[in-house]
Amino acid sequence: VSLVSLTAQTSAQALLIRWARQKGREVEGPRYLASTVVLMTELVKLFVSFLLVAWETGGLISAASAVHKNFTRNYVETLKVSVPSLLYTLQNNLMFYSLSRLSAAVQQVTYQLKILTTALLSVVMLGRVLNPTKWSALFILLVGVVLVQWPSPNGDQGLALQFQLEPLLAFGAVLVACCTSGFASVYLEMLLKQTDASIWIRNVQLGTFGSIMALLVALSQDGAAILEGGLTQGYSFRVVCVVLNNALGGLLCAAVLRYADNILRCFSTALSIILTCVLSAGVLQDYVPDLRFVVGAFLAIFATFLYSLGLPQFILKVGGGSSSEGSAASEPLNQPSATNGHSR
Repeated sequence: VSLVSLTAQTSAQALLIRWARQKGREVEGPRYLASTVVLMTELVKLFVSFLLVAWETGGLISAASAVHKNFTRNYVETLKVSVPSLLYTLQNNLMFYSLSRLSAAVQQVTYQLKILTTALLSVVMLGRVLNPTKWSALFILLVGVVLVQWPSPNGDQGLALQFQLEPLLAFGAVLVACCTSGFASVYLEMLLKQTDASIWIRNVQLGTFGSIMALLVALSQDGAAILEGGLTQGYSFRVVCVVLNNALGGLLCAAVLRYADNILRCFSTALSIILTCVLSAGVLQDYVPDLRFVVGAFLAIFATFLYSLGLPQFILKVGGGSSSEGSAASEPLNQPSATNGHSR
């Protein structure tokens, strides 16, 4: 169940956004505004998180009291939560932007660079030490992403050598999203180590600040369009699916990852990449895979396993390495993702 849930949520995010955007091109009338989808996602996430606090504390009144207590106990600590909220809001808007210009498969593989950014920021901000196996995995991941983004002979996808503007901007958006994801995850891990608040109360705080940030972004970016057509202009069943998947999917991962080990997470990542590539090419038909893409995707999957699980024991024995390196490499890649529903 955990494997299916993780794989489905991870794969569905990029595919649903592309699916909804394709539908928007087929019908007349105003298209949905990505900034309002991010806002609706945060509102749904906030609402569901509060219901989970109510379930945890035994009622709506006790939930409101617990949330109020955690908001007012230390205003400085509460304001610190606005930092990851701002970053997640920026990240989600960048995801919509990149998926409007890249196929779901290319975007999904490229977005695995968040492993690299999270690892580097963990070293800088948390003082973690990475062994040679993990550094090798990060290098392999980088090579895989470069292969995926490298221009095809027909020039249909990737970071075009002729510097086509839209693919270049989309690739840049994914890179910035990886950086914001990594920084927000590491920063949030630092906060979680300094608080006794429950997961769901922390998600209420994140959802509150995230909703405010998303509203400000929506008004500044699409204020005129919102005044003319409303927040839900261009919404359809597909767009509602995007909102629910992004909101409830993150909370689902927060709950599931508490009980999932590294092996399951690696299999989930690998399966989600494969599933996204197959559906992107076969159903959405938004790209045609070539050998370079297949090799790059395989390297990204291999690097994920290598970083999280380390080298197999028999290789370590043959090479004369100690088993401690293998066990150290099995340290969770991104601990905050197991404790908050906003990590992506």
